[in-house]
Amino acid sequence: MLRSIIDAAMYGGDQAIAGPRGEGKTTIATHAALYLMIRGLSPFPVVIGKSQGKAQLELKAIKEQLQQNERFIADYPEIGIPMQAVGGWSSRARMQTVMGNPTNIELAADHLAFPTIERWQLPDWPKEIEPASAGQVLYCLGVDGPVRGTKFRNCRPTLAIIDDIEDREAAASAVLVEKNEEIIEQDIGGLGASAERIPRVMLCTVQNRRCIAYRFTDPKIKPSWRGKRYRKMIKPPDRMDLVQQYIELRQTRSLDDPDARVAFQFWKENQSIIEDGCEVSNIHSYSKKLHADGQPLELSAIHAYYNRVADVGAKAVATEIDNDPPEEAGPMGNGLRPDIVLQRISGLARRQLPLNVQALTAAIDLGKYRCHWVVTGWWPGFGGVVVDYGVAEVVNTDTSMDNEASEPAIYKALLNWRDGLLQKDFVDASGSKHPVQFCMVDSGTFTNAAYQFVREVGGIFHVSKGINPYTPKKQSTATTIAGANLHATKLGAAGVWLYELDTSYWKQFVHERFLTPTFDDTNMLRRGSLSLFQTEASHLSFAQHIASEELVSEFKEGKGSKVYWSVKNENNHWLDATYMAAAAGEACGVKLIAPSEVEVAPKQIDGDKPKPKPVPQAQRHGQTRFKQRQGGWIPKRRS
Repeated sequence: MLRSIIDAAMYGGDQAIAGPRGEGKTTIATHAALYLMIRGLSPFPVVIGKSQGKAQLELKAIKEQLQQNERFIADYPEIGIPMQAVGGWSSRARMQTVMGNPTNIELAADHLAFPTIERWQLPDWPKEIEPASAGQVLYCLGVDGPVRGTKFRNCRPTLAIIDDIEDREAAASAVLVEKNEEIIEQDIGGLGASAERIPRVMLCTVQNRRCIAYRFTDPKIKPSWRGKRYRKMIKPPDRMDLVQQYIELRQTRSLDDPDARVAFQFWKENQSIIEDGCEVSNIHSYSKKLHADGQPLELSAIHAYYNRVADVGAKAVATEIDNDPPEEAGPMGNGLRPDIVLQRISGLARRQLPLNVQALTAAIDLGKYRCHWVVTGWWPGFGGVVVDYGVAEVVNTDTSMDNEASEPAIYKALLNWRDGLLQKDFVDASGSKHPVQFCMVDSGTFTNAAYQFVREVGGIFHVSKGINPYTPKKQSTATTIAGANLHATKLGAAGVWLYELDTSYWKQFVHERFLTPTFDDTNMLRRGSLSLFQTEASHLSFAQHIASEELVSEFKEGKGSKVYWSVKNENNHWLDATYMAAAAGEACGVKLIAPSEVEVAPKQIDGDKPKPKPVPQAQRHGQTRFKQRQGGWIPKRRS
């Protein structure tokens, strides 16, 4: 790994190396970067880890070593002494000088810059040697951070070291694997100067046969990366019967032997026989600590390897230690977790909208005791912010009542919620107020209450129903409005429009929006992202609802792939409300990708005769024909 990093810095090219877990890849990545800087081999390396927070912790540890390691300071005083003088106060760096000249040293959360000191400023420095580290820069970033466009003092990075960017959830998510691959190939690959492609070295551990590590270390998939996978177990022992006996002893230990010391004694007495013929890649990778009985915890790297096999299973060891995952892989989902949703914060206050909001939509999921509702603002490119959400309590219902008997109480709850919703002010940064333009009311379970409510209040409120599996319908001028993943049908003389939604599509649509980072490289709200309003309270319950279900793909030998929704939590009500609000955005003309990146106006049906209506004014009655007119409205740039 070290040789690959140095070769990439000196000669260019890409290299992907998969090694066993727990063998110091992060230490190798960061210290190799320091070595290159000190020797002047790469003046601007960037180390990219799995998260921005973890990357900053690694950089903090590096700073502490540069400031506190007396051996390093003695060997490299031109770096260590200025670093030590700054201490923990980064503000001191701006004032630091040597012989009246600023050192230009810099210590920040995500980067550091070595001091710039010339040889003539070092009286005791050998005349034949020039300091090679002057002004060298190290960035430590997360793959989820602002990687694109990284530069420092008009200089671009000279080397990217990609350090084990996948955790278990990311490796199991087809969406995150695709996004990370795009970041590696496009964002990281384009970090260098305009005329050069930056050399990249990826240090990783394989977790399954579809993850980033497996793909980039497979020469058939990524030939330019010269992928290599290293096993810890190169050659197994000749006496596997004794190894199996040891594993059984360790796994069947008694309650009086929690640390499996009986099994340990068996290995110790037969060590030379058991380990005969075995070869491992790193003979030093085992614990040297002592047990309370005075004997070592482990006797060798081979012993440690089979301890791991006994404790976590042969498949896990084959994957994480030998980088050889089995053919069969479990369900592979999109990887959305509550903690990811909690990270998607827009910075806007509750009920505050972005300047370029195109549509403000709402939706409510009806329940016997509580109705969960969401209000979301959308801008061109289907970026969205959840600006308000909550629960409308249903009173005078109890467990003895069936669903039909509960509907009058739910109807009253809807009326109370409507009154509160229409009284709220949703204001953008310029101070302009925006009304809710389209609201969907779930009619799946409590049909009578939903229809009665919409018939009586009308206006922006429309009944909706999730359909799975969904069958698209053809458009009828008078009675049906057809779209790609939703359609509306006019029912009865009262003119109530029922919006039927492709449940699977819209749930996945919401998940993909939350999986998209909130901000772009210019720190603007990103198109195609979905985020939450800023609050001191926790969004945990909302996040748990959003991640309560996951669309997974599972491949089984002889049966092919099966795609289905895996339910992790029965409380999915805000997920339902959010996907309905997203579908309402589509009904208002918001598009994820518009022709020539120009948002076009939808058409509204008034009776049987369609009439054009300009965007961004949304349709108050929701009879939206999914047909685009020529020309269109060009949205203002976000502030």
